[in-house]
Amino acid sequence: MKIKTPSYASFIGLLAGLYLSVGYCQTLLDSSQRYFEPNINEILQLPVAPPEESNVSSNISTGAYREHASLTTITQQQLKLSGARTLSEALMFFVPGYFAVEDQDDIIAGFRGLAPDNNSKVLLLFNGQNMNTEFFWGPPDAILNSPNLEYIEKIEVIRGPGSVTLGQGALLGVINIVTKDAKDSKNLQLHTHAQAGNDGFWGVGLQVKAQWQQLKFFSHIAQVSYLGQALRPEGWVILQGNQGWAGGKVADMGHRLRRIDNLTMINQIQYKNWDAQIHKIKQKRDLYNFYRDREVILQDLTAVNISYQKHLGLTTRNTTSFSFINDEYGLQSLSGVVMGGTAEQRYGLKTLFNVDNLLKNNKTAIGAEVRLFAMGLPNSMGNNFIANKIGSFNPATANQELTMVYRRNIELFSLFLENLYAITPQIDLFAAVRFDKHPFWGQNLSPRLGLIYNPNKQIYLRASYQAGFRGAVGLHYSGGYRNDGFLRADNYSAVNQSNIPNAQNIDLIRPERMSNTEIAVRWQINDKTFVTSTLFYNTISQIIDVGVFYQDPAVFRMVNIGTDIPGDWNGYWFFKNTPGTFSQIGVETIAQYGNQWGNVTLSHAFVKVQRATTEQKELAERASSMYLANHENRLYHKAYPESVWRGYISLKPHSKWQTYFNMLYYSDWYSPIGTVARGGLQLNCGVGFQLNDKVEFTLTLKNLTDNRNLYPMNSNAGGPDVSPGTAGWESRTFWLTLRAKTN
Repeated sequence: MKIKTPSYASFIGLLAGLYLSVGYCQTLLDSSQRYFEPNINEILQLPVAPPEESNVSSNISTGAYREHASLTTITQQQLKLSGARTLSEALMFFVPGYFAVEDQDDIIAGFRGLAPDNNSKVLLLFNGQNMNTEFFWGPPDAILNSPNLEYIEKIEVIRGPGSVTLGQGALLGVINIVTKDAKDSKNLQLHTHAQAGNDGFWGVGLQVKAQWQQLKFFSHIAQVSYLGQALRPEGWVILQGNQGWAGGKVADMGHRLRRIDNLTMINQIQYKNWDAQIHKIKQKRDLYNFYRDREVILQDLTAVNISYQKHLGLTTRNTTSFSFINDEYGLQSLSGVVMGGTAEQRYGLKTLFNVDNLLKNNKTAIGAEVRLFAMGLPNSMGNNFIANKIGSFNPATANQELTMVYRRNIELFSLFLENLYAITPQIDLFAAVRFDKHPFWGQNLSPRLGLIYNPNKQIYLRASYQAGFRGAVGLHYSGGYRNDGFLRADNYSAVNQSNIPNAQNIDLIRPERMSNTEIAVRWQINDKTFVTSTLFYNTISQIIDVGVFYQDPAVFRMVNIGTDIPGDWNGYWFFKNTPGTFSQIGVETIAQYGNQWGNVTLSHAFVKVQRATTEQKELAERASSMYLANHENRLYHKAYPESVWRGYISLKPHSKWQTYFNMLYYSDWYSPIGTVARGGLQLNCGVGFQLNDKVEFTLTLKNLTDNRNLYPMNSNAGGPDVSPGTAGWESRTFWLTLRAKTN
């Protein structure tokens, strides 16, 4: 991957040019609005406070502090001052119960101790639009691991299952990104930003806001590139052998930590009751832990969403939306050799009716959704194949011999009903149910039932039960990864006929399920101080895991199973349900104090394995569990720190200066084979300086403690796991950001 990195002299020139352009535009667009004047309400915005209204945890507008699930909101101001390199990292600094875990070829969005082998069990939304790919990976890598945070107005995160409102994929958690828009614009506004820092980091961007009568327009375009730091030869990368053409170890392959290129274009047009959004995001990222030659992932995502809202009388309104997504993936080697790619197109139609006071003190939401996934399409390069090793395939015939995803459509139909009844002004009773029908895994009901009690303005209590689920990914039904050894569901009943030693027919997969019970308390001690605490108990069943059939090629040469062929590593891999269940218990507590000088927030998240059936214990003992590790005959969450402290301090000592600190302290964690790995302390710091009411500088200092402890890493394919973690933390670094506007 070649990244052009500007010199610091050119960056200074860019800053000067931006500043002069702002001054020139100001002569044309005179305004007295003070965009960068810090607002005490913004400074004191609670990192865990819900928004005034949210449509991510409920289809019914509930108002502040009356959410139906555990919800964390991260504001634009917090993102700007976080010191996070990517979106996933920002979530880790602000969301109790979230931790990003490394994988051999991915970064896993872990929730409450659970970090599966890919992200398909987490749902990502863009302004409420479902962005997940169906065939395998789940949330788009170009968004979840994007280095561009400038277009985001806020992020809403459900901690725990959200399937009752959002359906399949919302098993572990939900991430809803709310983009900036033109709601606060006056005539025409231009916003620019530029960034530069250590290790080849730079970024530039432009935002346009315009409003003319009832027509509003917002556009954002930004390019961010990061050369990354040389991957330190520690942990996983010096133990795992390179199975690519060059041989050696992963440490010898030339990876760079966090190397990335991202282009983001966000566009929104609003007119009366119509809202049209068109987004284009392209990203190229180094899979620095991978041990084969398909070690760079590319994504080109185009998303369209058109919605219309109509009021039907005084008490009823309807919102109907249509969405289309063209999602293209590519795989390359570090040297630029094309190693594969595929494309998926997704269509969605959703309608929602909200009815207030159909019965006295009652709110109801009812709706339906239809989604179509067209998998196994060629990407814009005409590719739908996957390869592991340079020189092992013929590029001219790769698309005929090495199919990545076989062509198949999946139609998903959903109905949902939700009701909120105010028993008294202090007590709300809420209930919801969602029905999903899938052509392969069948039908599923997701329920929710809960009670909210507000005896006064100081106390909030919520008790709730809900369930989440995730069926097998589309690749399980379509088939693919030909020559990489993937076994599709159609061939599960043909294993016995193959006479492979120690292999037998596989049962069809049922959706993985989670039942979730929560008790949440919020205590507003005074107008400056509050404490919240959420106690949760989850039971996970029908766990979807990955199984492997492997034989030493010197002893047994693998044969075909039905229509599938063995991988070039002489084996098959496939999805399966593991037997038994396990339960976990945890508590997430947040305390905050704020005044005119700033605020201090401290949170702690703790989770532990409460109980497990014999089957799950045995899987953990054999280092074969999706979620659990065994250490000295006790069960722990695998590759996930069970105790995490977070701290956030924002200080405003002067009208032009602001200082912030972000702290993350995580406990020792347990590797997939049960060994103990050290926790660590991550500390970011930043200083913001407001030059005038149009220009602001921010200096970000990342990893002040220079924490280099091995980063939590999940189990990996290819035999016994040798991973004690990976060198995933960047060493101490910095960058500078300039933001400017015209009015």
